[in-house]
Amino acid sequence: MRRGPLTLLTMLIVAPLALGNTAERFRFPADGLVTDEAQSLMWMRCSMGQTFHEQGCRGEAASVGLDQADAYAAAQASADCPWRLPRFFELRSLMQEPDDTAVAIDSTAFPDTPHGWYWNQVSAGGHSQQDCFVDFTGNGRTRCNMAGDFHVRLVMDLDASTTPASCSTP
Repeated sequence: MRRGPLTLLTMLIVAPLALGNTAERFRFPADGLVTDEAQSLMWMRCSMGQTFHEQGCRGEAASVGLDQADAYAAAQASADCPWRLPRFFELRSLMQEPDDTAVAIDSTAFPDTPHGWYWNQVSAGGHSQQDCFVDFTGNGRTRCNMAGDFHVRLVMDLDASTTPASCSTP
């Protein structure tokens, strides 16, 4: 059976919503960190500008330009903890049906997620899936080729050399 581009696009958009619940997908190896077993990633639970405290994120999530987002990622990264901006499909994979907080992201794994767009790694120009952005407001949404100030949530690839306890969060 041959699948057309629309079918493949639909699968890419819908598939992340079916990756399982928090108990199956997310683990909490250290304060402020969550591992995504489905994607083999480790995320900061709070957005830039927030700090993790008592199972929640305190403070106001910052909205910054791409240069500031890149600088923040570089400042947080180390050899042991290579934090970076997520790729579009990594960020998009966190989208789920909205919960009682009216955000389309798991609020246990990612508490106090603000409404608004999130940066991902962008390409060097031209339209591509890397130039798309994610907003976890309401039912969640994505848009492409936007400019402005957006929120930041950092991620790193999860591998055997990563020791979560050594990866502090701001």
